Parts: sequence; structure tokens; C-alpha cells
Amino acid sequence: MVKPFSLIAVVAFATTLTSCFKDEALNNECDIEKAWIQVDNPDEVFFQPSNAELPDIESTKTDLIFPDLRPNSDVTALPVYFKVTDGATIAPENGSVQNFADGPVTYVVTSEDGQYNRTYRVFIKATDAGTTPDPGKPEEQFGYVNYNFENYFLDPASSKFYVWSDYENGSNWATGNPGFKIAKGSATPDQYPSTPLAEGYDGAGVKLVTSDTGPFGVVVNMRIAAGNLFTGVFDSKSATKAPLKATHFGEGSYNQINYRPVTLAGYYQYTPGEVFKDKSGKVVEDRIDQGDIYAVVFRNVDSEGKSFYLTGDNVLTSPQIVALARVPNVVKTEGGWKNFSVDFNYCGELDPAILANYGYSMAVVFTSSIEGAAFQGAVGSTLLIDKVSIAYKK
Repeated sequence: MVKPFSLIAVVAFATTLTSCFKDEALNNECDIEKAWIQVDNPDEVFFQPSNAELPDIESTKTDLIFPDLRPNSDVTALPVYFKVTDGATIAPENGSVQNFADGPVTYVVTSEDGQYNRTYRVFIKATDAGTTPDPGKPEEQFGYVNYNFENYFLDPASSKFYVWSDYENGSNWATGNPGFKIAKGSATPDQYPSTPLAEGYDGAGVKLVTSDTGPFGVVVNMRIAAGNLFTGVFDSKSATKAPLKATHFGEGSYNQINYRPVTLAGYYQYTPGEVFKDKSGKVVEDRIDQGDIYAVVFRNVDSEGKSFYLTGDNVLTSPQIVALARVPNVVKTEGGWKNFSVDFNYCGELDPAILANYGYSMAVVFTSSIEGAAFQGAVGSTLLIDKVSIAYKK
């Protein structure tokens, strides 16, 4: 027989528990965290298995771009699946078949509490079949990727800093500007480390300046922010807790290649800042800052078949790297713009089958302080960049 006081305790506990459930707030987040395409014949559709999904989607990203599918793949009836934040709903329905042939398909995610929603665009297209180079015409064996830096605009999400893109949909370039925003949210767009240069070598260029991060930088021991620009993605969530992991060099479908890079070329000017300081803010006597310009080719899938990109702690040392082109001694220039042209140094030949399946990626990197990733350099160091190109062999 249950004693009366025990019954009362049980009822009280149940009432309390019910009250807790009733009082628990509904989730107000409305993000897509992961997306993937599911088909019956993946080997016939994707160049590599990792291309079928977009893992760990940035919370600020609303254009989701899958790597191009194999030529002639049917994109008129594809089911795309999503992992959304807890309790959220998505329309069109998760996993429903959609037509991507005429452009992106729009999805709307609504939070569990119904108060918020976010609109996403999903891009899926097949690779152009292209043409086969004629062995009798050597000039057709080579091509060029040109970076002119003419297409720049304020970040759509914040309107606080500039971003660059060589594509109409989505951006292939990233900077550390989102991290600087955390340190100096009051800065105007022209006060950020990476800004447009109205008068470049020919048309607009890029201006990269090593900047002081102020009191916030002292607290987190990140006293400078080197101006940088690189092909890839910047993860602002890691900017303060794991800064070397924030720079995802070469991440994204735009940076996958099916050609053999031969030469990195372009124009630059460099002026070092007056006082070089180490990470603790101590002046390093007789040390003069330098910039850095390089491009690196790497295998974009790891030993487990998962997507791979380079980060600040392995961008020049990862065993996945197969080639590097690096401009030596980016030091003070005199007399205006200086032309650079450096060949890629390969540590082995590219595997033709892997190359044909876009199994390699390339990251192009510019920074105003060569040790900026370690928060060492001279405030005021300035690197100007324009008219960069990659010559490649088809």
C-alpha cells in the first residue's frame, strides 16, 4: 500500500515535471546544418562520393552550391535532403524531387516556434562536356584562370565589410574580415584589413593591411589581424577559439580543378609597417615584415573518403599537398607595381583518373604579414594585389 505522503510526493513530482515541459521554450533557430543528394546511381552522377553532400554548413551561408555533377547528369528531378535545427520545418518538403535545370531552387526553413524563417537557394548543375584538346595544336593544351578583383561588394549579411567573387552565384574568395568584425565592430568598411583598391594595376585591385585589433585583441592575445584574401571559406565560429582552423583554404566546389596548374603570375606592391611585434606585443628589433603570395594544389579527399581542405596550421605542410607555387621574398617594392611569375613545384605527378574526377583542389593565398596567422607582424604593412592568373595545362 502506498502511503498518502508518497502519493502526494509522486503527484507533486509529476506536476512539476509537466510544468517544466510546458515552460520549456520552443526553439527559435531556423538553419540548414547539412544537405545531401540521394540517387540510385551515385558513381554515374558524382565525380567522387564526397560531392554528394555539404556537411557542416555555416550558419551565415544561404547559397548552398553542390560541386558540379558529371556531364549529362539529369538535374531535372533530384531529391535533396536536409538536416535542419531541432524542431524546424522546411519547404519544399525534405527529400522531395525538384528541378534544378533552370537555376537554383528556393527552400524556406521555419523555426519550431514559428517566429523566424530563413530562405536558402540550392544550386545543382552538371559539368559542361567541353571539348578535347587537339594534340596537333599545342596552344590548345593550355588555358588561364584570371582573377581581376573587379567584382566586390559589401557583405550581404552585415554590410560591414567587403567580399569578392568571380562568380555570379556564390563567392570563391574569403577574408579574415568577419573575425575583425568581432574585435572592432564599430569599424567602417574601409577600416577593415581587406578592402578594395580603386586604382589597381589595371582597374580595381585589392588592398591588404595588417591592422591593430584593439583592446579585444589584447584580451584574447590576438593583437593584429593581417589583411588576407584566399580562395576558400572563413569560419567565423572558430575565429577566436581556434583561429588557425577558421581559414578553410581551398574549400568549396569552386576550387576543385580538373587541370594541371603550371604558373602563378600577377602584380603586387608591398610596404612593410614600421614596427614588427611578436604575439605578446613585444617589439622585435631589426625585424622587417614581409608579405606572402602563393598557390597550393592538394588532394581534396582524405583516406576515409571525406571532404578535405587545408587550414592555417597545415596549409604549407599537409601530406595532402601535391604542388606549391610561392613568390619568394615579398618585401618592400620600389617604383610602383612589380610583376611576379612562379612555376608550380610538384612533389609528384597528378593521378589522371583523380584529376578527371575533380579530386584535387587549389587554394590561392595573399597576406600582408607572412606570420599573420601567428599574430606576429607590423601594423600598417600593406600588400596591393591585382591581375593574378593561373596558367594551366589541360
